[in-house]
Amino acid sequence: MASALSDPPSIAIFPWGDVIEDFLAPLDLDLSDFVETMSGGWLFGYVAALRVAGFRPVVVCASRTLERSERRIHRASAAPIWIVPGRPSALPYSSRRSAAQWWRTPWRAFAAALRAERCEAVLVQEYEYARYDALALLARWLGIPVFATFQGGDQTLSRLEGRVRPWTLRLARGLFIASSHERERLRASYRRVPPVDDIPNPIAVEGWRAMPRAEARQRLGIAPDLFVAVTHGRIDIHRKGLDVLIDAWGRFGGSPGTCRLVVIGSGQDNDRFGQLLASQGNATVDWRSRYTTDRDEIRLWLSAADAYVSASRVEGMPVAPLEAMACGLPVVCSRAQGLPDIFALGEAHGGILVPCDDADGLAAGLRRLQRDRQLAAAIGAAGRARVEEHFAVEAVGRRLGDVLARRAG
Repeated sequence: MASALSDPPSIAIFPWGDVIEDFLAPLDLDLSDFVETMSGGWLFGYVAALRVAGFRPVVVCASRTLERSERRIHRASAAPIWIVPGRPSALPYSSRRSAAQWWRTPWRAFAAALRAERCEAVLVQEYEYARYDALALLARWLGIPVFATFQGGDQTLSRLEGRVRPWTLRLARGLFIASSHERERLRASYRRVPPVDDIPNPIAVEGWRAMPRAEARQRLGIAPDLFVAVTHGRIDIHRKGLDVLIDAWGRFGGSPGTCRLVVIGSGQDNDRFGQLLASQGNATVDWRSRYTTDRDEIRLWLSAADAYVSASRVEGMPVAPLEAMACGLPVVCSRAQGLPDIFALGEAHGGILVPCDDADGLAAGLRRLQRDRQLAAAIGAAGRARVEEHFAVEAVGRRLGDVLARRAG
C-alpha cells in the first residue's frame, strides 16, 4: 500500500453484474442516471467509507451500450467511474452461461482501467457470481489483492462455478460479510475460506436525519392522525416478500381514513405486482411505481411515516431499513439473512422481527406500533442510535481502514 506521505492508495470497486445494465435496467435507469443522479446504496456508501479509511475509490464496470472505454466522474461523490464495453450472456443460468461469462469478461479493458488509476486493490460486490472469478484471476495476474463482499448472493449458480469457486475464493485476501447466517453457510460450504470480517454496509447518517413529521405530512398531504407504514426499494416479489407484505397489510386491517401502506419502487416484477394489488382490491395501499434516486424524496416519506415494514425472503445487508432507522422509524421486518444482524437486540436496536413468510407476525407488529405510539417512538430512537454507532460511514470507514491495513499488506 502507499505510504502516508504519498497520494491515497486507489481501490477499484466492481459492482454486481456482467454489465451495469443488469442492475439499472429493471429499475428503468440508464448510464446517465447512474453517473448523474444515483447516490447512497451499497456502492456509494462504500465509496464514502473508503474515503474515510484513507483510500481513493474508483468504480469500474462494463456496459452493453459503449463501444470504447470512458472515464466519467460521479456527480454526488466525485469518484471516477470507468465504464468499458461489455458483452453479457443471454443464456439461462447454467454451466454454459458461466463459461460464457468468463469468456466475455473485458479483461484488457478492466486491466487498462486498473493501471490507469494505479489501483492497489480490487473490491468485488459479490463472490458467488462468475464475474468475481474472473476479477480474482485478473487481480492475481496484476499482482494486487482482491476482496469481496456479500450482498445477498448466497448460492453457487452453476455446477461449473461450484468446481471453480473453491479455488478462486482462496485467491481473495479477505471477505466482508455482515450476515452471520452467510458466514455460517460459507464455512459449511467450502473447505477453505479466506479471512472473513464483519463489515456492514455504511450509510451517511446525517443525510438521513428526519425533518419534523408535521411538516413532512403537510407537504405530502397526509392527515395528522393517519397511520402510515412505508417500504421502498426494488419490486422483486419473491426476494422482497412483497406477496407476504400485501397479505400482512390486509390482515392488519383498517380503512382508507385510518391507515395507508406506501410502497415506493420499481423493478422487474412491476406487472405482476400491479396484478397482485388489483386482485387484493385494498384501497389503503399506495404504490409509487418508480425507482427514485432522489434522497430528499425518500427522506420526506420516511419523515412522514409511523413505521417501516419489510417482508424480505432474501437479503444481504440491506440499506433501505438503515435509512428508515436513521430517520427514527421503528422497523417491522422478517428475519431474512442480514436483518437479524442489523437488529441483533431486537427492539433495543430498533426492530420488531418475525419469521420469514409470517404475514400474521408482520400484521401484529404493525398493530403494536399503531396502538402504542410511545413504544413506537422508543423503538425508533433506539434504531437511530444503532445506526449512528454501527452503520455510519465514519464508523464503517474506520473498521475498513483497520481491516485493509492488515489484509492488503
